[in-house]
Amino acid sequence: MLRKLKWRRFAAGVMLLLAAGCAARGTVSGWEPLKSSVEALYLNYWDLKRLHQDLHDAALVHIEASGTQLAEIQSAARFIRQANLIAYYQWELLSITEYIRDSARYDFFTLRERSLNDARDKSQDLILAARVYEAFIRDPRALDLIAACIDRIEKHRALYLEMAQELTRLKQRLRPAAAADKSLTPPSLSYKSGSNT
Repeated sequence: MLRKLKWRRFAAGVMLLLAAGCAARGTVSGWEPLKSSVEALYLNYWDLKRLHQDLHDAALVHIEASGTQLAEIQSAARFIRQANLIAYYQWELLSITEYIRDSARYDFFTLRERSLNDARDKSQDLILAARVYEAFIRDPRALDLIAACIDRIEKHRALYLEMAQELTRLKQRLRPAAAADKSLTPPSLSYKSGSNT
């Protein structure tokens, strides 16, 4: 009976420590808003990937028809696909945020912030390029799909902005530690002239 009681106390203590550790990890990191945006980007990526496939299928309807509708739709689809590949690349990099070692996080956040701002600008350029071809398309279904795709790319851009702002906030929290790390430079080695040692 005494042994069972000891085991129960030991098990309760272990569970308490594990719970405390999980709670500490969840509250100390402060990455929940960033995680939420990263997850939303991933879902939006797959949504746009499905719409892009539908647009590709819509283009194939014109494969045997005369005129340029096939080429125009495929050209718009190509720019849409490029915008979605940018989103996948950003998700791929940001999804490993929690696994970056403490000493490298400040630099990682800085690089990712710049990359997100660049992705936002490039995505806007790709939207404008797709709209150039959109002006020559007459297929109502293709036009509806292009409009839906552009809407998803705009959502990508909004998420890029949210994540860049969140990374700025996380960098501000790390700034004192990052400054301290950079101040710890190794001592320089000095040699006396003419010394053989």
